[in-house]
Amino acid sequence: MRLALPLCLLLSTALPAFAEMPAPQGHVLITLGGSVEKTNLPARGAEDGGLLGYLEVTHDGAAGFDATLLDSLDQVEITIPYGTEDNQRDITFSGPLLSDVMVIAGAEGKTAKPMAMDGYQAEIPWHSISTYQPILATHADGAPMGIGGYGPTMIVFPPTDDAEAAQDQTGQQVWALAYIGVE
Repeated sequence: MRLALPLCLLLSTALPAFAEMPAPQGHVLITLGGSVEKTNLPARGAEDGGLLGYLEVTHDGAAGFDATLLDSLDQVEITIPYGTEDNQRDITFSGPLLSDVMVIAGAEGKTAKPMAMDGYQAEIPWHSISTYQPILATHADGAPMGIGGYGPTMIVFPPTDDAEAAQDQTGQQVWALAYIGVE
């Protein structure tokens, strides 16, 4: 009997549980699927429709983040010059660290593959996430980012003097995010 209780406790804590991540109360702003350990959204198949259906995203369960959950995390501000060359200005983006969002979904140490609403997809290795600390921006200049602008969420890296990293990050700063695949 003494061995059965620790084994029971080990099994109950080692398996991912639906209840470990709160269910979204509002509209889901970003979904993390693929190799995530914690989920709060049911599986979706190829015929489920909607934007993720259009993007041909399927998963066995995913981590959905609404504004309340994202806003409850520590917020970081990053100010960068942004916009087209002829209309560039400094914008202050804010939101939680991408690494914090991935940890909540049980995706620490993995690769993020953010996908925009138009299907554009980038790949961000964990070492880049942990080294450069990009945010999952939800606000620009203090206002929530909406669809049709940069939102509802966007990957934003802080400025770096490393020219090679800055070049890589240009393609990784995905805006109008719909989904982040995790591998």
